[in-house]
Amino acid sequence: MASTSHIVEAMQHITLDEEEEGGLALEGFEEAGQGENLGDFNAKLCLVGRFLSEGVMDFQAMQQTLAAIWKPGRGVYIKEVDVNLYLFQFYHEVDIKRVLDGNPWSFNRKTLIIARMKEGEIPRCVNLDTLDLWVQIHDLRAGFMSERVIKEVGNYIGVFVESCPRNFEVGWKEYFRVRVTMNLSSPLKRKMKLRKSGEE
Repeated sequence: MASTSHIVEAMQHITLDEEEEGGLALEGFEEAGQGENLGDFNAKLCLVGRFLSEGVMDFQAMQQTLAAIWKPGRGVYIKEVDVNLYLFQFYHEVDIKRVLDGNPWSFNRKTLIIARMKEGEIPRCVNLDTLDLWVQIHDLRAGFMSERVIKEVGNYIGVFVESCPRNFEVGWKEYFRVRVTMNLSSPLKRKMKLRKSGEE
């Protein structure tokens, strides 16, 4: 049995440079995901989300409520990955698209921030710093009521996603609706000025 002094002396000669030169070569893993025992996990059909809240969430109640609201035809599996971090596994593209198109969602008045995973991503590394919102644009004057102007206003507020199909139906509109992606770290813009080039 080696003495304590010999062990200490041996450890003093270990360097990080030598460790970094090594590695582990795996054979037979040419195909992505080969050999992984992940069951039905498919990153392409997963969302990652967190709530705009620092409080403790009732996980069971949240599961039941969101599943009841979303009504996915093929079902949804919800896993708590970390404190206020959740993985939503769907089983059909139609179901996940319906949830994304219906943003924003909430539970107990707490907004859910969700993002779609990409293949190879880890849930904890998915950025959850944006939120899609429908915004009302009020007080547009004659000459500014066009799809082009609404898109420009959407990009001023955040990043334009789409405008409401009913914006230009027949009849007077008190306001127009536009869907934008908002950066949660940026302040909200409550108003803006519009003018045509060369005019007041």
